[in-house]
Amino acid sequence: MNSWEIVQNRRVIFGGGRLAELPGILSWYQKKKVFLAASKSVRSNGAPVREELCRMLDEAGIGYYLYNEISGEPDLHVINKGRDVFLEHGCDCGVAVGGGSVIDATKAIGMLAVNGGLVEEYQMEGRQATTVPPLFVAVPTTSGTGAEATKTSVVVNNYNGLKKSLYHNTMIAEITILDPDLTMDLPAKITSATGMDALSHAIESYVSLNATPITRMYGLKVIELIKDALPAVIENPGDAEARGQMMLASYMGGVAITAGIGIDHIMAQPLGGQYHIPHGDACSIFLPAAMELNLDYAAEAYADIAKAFGVYDAGKDTRENALAAIQAVRTLQDRTGSPKSLRPYIPGELPSREELVDVVKRTTGHITCNPRPLTEDLMWTIFNMVL
Repeated sequence: MNSWEIVQNRRVIFGGGRLAELPGILSWYQKKKVFLAASKSVRSNGAPVREELCRMLDEAGIGYYLYNEISGEPDLHVINKGRDVFLEHGCDCGVAVGGGSVIDATKAIGMLAVNGGLVEEYQMEGRQATTVPPLFVAVPTTSGTGAEATKTSVVVNNYNGLKKSLYHNTMIAEITILDPDLTMDLPAKITSATGMDALSHAIESYVSLNATPITRMYGLKVIELIKDALPAVIENPGDAEARGQMMLASYMGGVAITAGIGIDHIMAQPLGGQYHIPHGDACSIFLPAAMELNLDYAAEAYADIAKAFGVYDAGKDTRENALAAIQAVRTLQDRTGSPKSLRPYIPGELPSREELVDVVKRTTGHITCNPRPLTEDLMWTIFNMVL
């Protein structure tokens, strides 16, 4: 068995209404001033969550600075400004209540607050964190990105247009609160996009060359949850049980993807940044094609995935069952209205092979854990498969 390591949160809290425990947690840690990044659009049972959260902190006598700058995917300016605000207002911890963008931005801001420098130095120049960031609590309000379970922050670079990650073991949230109530009012389009993102985490991590017993265990469970829960919440947004299952799937998918991404994410992340495609939509588009291209390199693993989908047939061979897993993904796309083609997102002239390869290589082209070796030909092939 190969050697490996995994970084996980110290504490994970799950259940409806558990956000109410946040003030008590912060008080136990003796925190006095919270850097609070909370999405304005998040509602629970029709009520604005951000207003309720501020009220809870006020009643607990805990100070906070509400950072309103994070909308859409975080860029350099939002994070560097957040660092300045964190220091200017004397914040001693960070709390993120929102989707993956809010969580990723806040973890990077906390890291910068004590390590100094600009976020682009860590993103593009390889600068490393040397000081443990302040306490960070992640409260996801979508079910898919898994940002609450990772040490990674995905950031859009304003100067070169690249969407590239930075990471460090200490950037992971100390505490994650998984409160399904916060997703009850999530629109269907965001529900499906983030759900397909979580599914891609599960599938790509399971076939990754860096997969571990832990990531594979989580990956299969994610698939088992999503295959039923994602269609359920699309058809009935108020299904509390299915919402809880999706939140668990999101978290577990975040743990699983620590095994590394494959050709799906390798393409989806940079092209999503280049053409402003929601990340989950980009992952949905590339996922079946990625599985087809990896088929000869990961057939047994895809057969395992067919079992998780409930489409495995003991009377068929490994390859036939692997193909059934790919079809199960396509069927799920149909049931959830998830996108299958890249073309609607690129209304103008398509990039040349050289342009496409350049943006991928500068962003995710260094990744080597896809089952099939990553080559320029592979990048170009999958791009043309999804047009």
